Amino acid sequence: MLKTGYLQLVIFFLFLSVLSASGQTKTKKELEEDAYNALNDEDYAAAYDKFDALNAKYPKEFNYKLNLGIAALRNPERKERALEIFEEIKKDLPKFTDVEYFLGKANHANYKFDEAITILEAFVKDNSSSLKKEHKIMVEDAKLTITNCNNGKQLIAGKIIADIVNVGSPINTDEEQYVPVITTDESIMFFTYSGKQSIGGKLNSSLEPDLIEGRYNEDVYVAYKRPDNKYAEPIGIDAINTKGNDAAIAISPDGQTLFTFYSDAKNSGDIAMSKLVGDEFTKPELLNKNINSDSWEGSCSISADGRYLYFASERPGGYGGRDIWISEKTDGDWGPPKNMGPVINTPLDDDAPFIHPDGITLFLSSKGHMSIGGYDIMFTIKKDNEWTTPKSMGLPLNTTEDDRYYVINSKGDRGYFSSNRASSSGKGKNDIYTVTPGILGEKPVIALLKGTIYANDQPIEAKIEIIRNIPKDQYTKEELEILSQNEISADGRLVLGTYYSNSATGKYLTTINPGAVYKVRVSADKYEAVEEELDVEKITEYKEIVRDFYLVSTQTVLATNPTVAVTPTVAVVTPTTTEVTPTVAVENPTTTVSPTVAVVTPTTTETNTTLAVVTPTTSETNTVATTTSPCSDATLPDFGPLKGKSLNDITYYNQLLNMAGNYCAGNLIFKVQIGAYRKPENFKYPNLQVYGKAEVINYPDGITRFTQKEFTTLKEAEVQRQKAIAKGQKDAWIVAFVDGKRYTLEDLIMLDFLGKTIN
Repeated sequence: MLKTGYLQLVIFFLFLSVLSASGQTKTKKELEEDAYNALNDEDYAAAYDKFDALNAKYPKEFNYKLNLGIAALRNPERKERALEIFEEIKKDLPKFTDVEYFLGKANHANYKFDEAITILEAFVKDNSSSLKKEHKIMVEDAKLTITNCNNGKQLIAGKIIADIVNVGSPINTDEEQYVPVITTDESIMFFTYSGKQSIGGKLNSSLEPDLIEGRYNEDVYVAYKRPDNKYAEPIGIDAINTKGNDAAIAISPDGQTLFTFYSDAKNSGDIAMSKLVGDEFTKPELLNKNINSDSWEGSCSISADGRYLYFASERPGGYGGRDIWISEKTDGDWGPPKNMGPVINTPLDDDAPFIHPDGITLFLSSKGHMSIGGYDIMFTIKKDNEWTTPKSMGLPLNTTEDDRYYVINSKGDRGYFSSNRASSSGKGKNDIYTVTPGILGEKPVIALLKGTIYANDQPIEAKIEIIRNIPKDQYTKEELEILSQNEISADGRLVLGTYYSNSATGKYLTTINPGAVYKVRVSADKYEAVEEELDVEKITEYKEIVRDFYLVSTQTVLATNPTVAVTPTVAVVTPTTTEVTPTVAVENPTTTVSPTVAVVTPTTTETNTTLAVVTPTTSETNTVATTTSPCSDATLPDFGPLKGKSLNDITYYNQLLNMAGNYCAGNLIFKVQIGAYRKPENFKYPNLQVYGKAEVINYPDGITRFTQKEFTTLKEAEVQRQKAIAKGQKDAWIVAFVDGKRYTLEDLIMLDFLGKTIN
């Protein structure tokens, strides 16, 4: 995804001149080739070391010292040394006027903007009439660097107070990590990796192994946030990664579609998308010809309503280099794109668009605008349906190195980006960083809506529609304009966005703009739809809302002779936000429904939480663990392989039994749940009376749940569950209680069972 710049072309010409003059012994030639190969591969740390060794051994060889300086200049960790080297060359060889160019560049890299301007202006004056190709390139780059220096002087005067942190291990290594892509709640991070673990190792342009001149291509990795709020060990995505260049570039608002980049020797770069089906991604499919052209397309971002795709392209018709374009979805696919115009695009490269979920804040990486060198991060706000001139995010976020691929969370308090800086614990290669605050000025006002969809207690892939809950005659002008492009509900209301929950976990995620009352409609085939009103009309700051929806089957299921087998438990996201209110559909009298959401203590400021208060309605028993057999003293295993997995998969369920089936703790008990109903009077269980009277508890979500017996270990409870199944109760499953509070087994897995405190 990188692009050759002015300095790389200068290096190339110097490389050719040195090779043509080389008449050295084989050993010396091999050392030269190693050094120049490292320089050509942009491995500036290695190139510095190799030229440093050559310069020490052959101090009279001018080209070794010159290229040592160039390698130092391009290695952020060595840029101070670059200044020293070029000053030495100027002193020792005053007739070598080209050193002025490199000395000016070194001053710029070290933020000595006034000195750089003086030196580079003199170089431009002396070389503007030169006919040498390398001088023409150097003069143009010198002019650009002078502009960067002037921009830098302005930005230093208004330096921003920001906390920039290298995300560190396990995301960053001593190799290349860049293009962070996060779900809007930051629970998942995708990124691009290049290094020793790349598919195929070092490959040439034909994707064949080449240890000498080959390069590591790009792969896509993903890391999931753990309950302790840190990212787990990243893993490569097998369905996406190939021997070519594969990069993660954007995620859809619901987290179910990952946009990727692909290139190889025959393809300069196209945008594709991969769907998340359960917990596996599909093989990426290229977007249509309106998006992908014969030119390079390599970064994109999709609006929260899924209606607009912002992407970067080098296609003809732009303003120079890479430009940002926008395409609107029409009839289910992307329409002809429009260039975003000269306010956004410059004659230089403009890349890496990111549209915030608020729909009016756009970030981009640009070598133009107010860049102080290389790519800098800019932002623009949409006012009166027009984009303002992009502004720099300022220092210290932007440096004289490349800073780009900026994304932020919905709240706007934290941004992620990649940079090859040496500051902030960088090593001169691309690393991923966070910055706080994520937005300059006022934070976005937006509602983040997330939760889990259940159908008869099982997570399900469901359709979630966000509907504008006002009559048509009250629509705004903009809403009227998009009526033809959006679905219309049965009662004539505008569907502003359609999203889907994950088929394995039932989780969903989206954002909603304030200033209105909406209807959230959840539906799935063979289940009754649920609608709930969501009022965010008067919110004045960022707000997170958790809504778990329960669907019930439109088909009748006999409770005493079930014909549908329901496996143990369901995957539930542990909420960390402010508002939790389960929404329940009206149930047919004889339809089985099952739980369950563990309500946790909110960690944010605004609280309007429905707590799980237990109210016995038929019979009451104490939820106190009784020891039936000695507890195992084995330490808890690493639950990482099971986190986020659905225990509906018998393989994962058996793995859990093997890992923690004998574990017990004083405040933890397991019960076998045999039924869950909104009309409990319709549930009879004569087949299970042999095991005693059921404990019947009415929960605040309107569901009455029936459990039998309690155990100190999961394996003991599993024995009883199998007995219930053998008696015809096919939908029996196990739930856990900690000090009387109900949890699914997936909850305990996400909290490392009792290895972590359950709130």
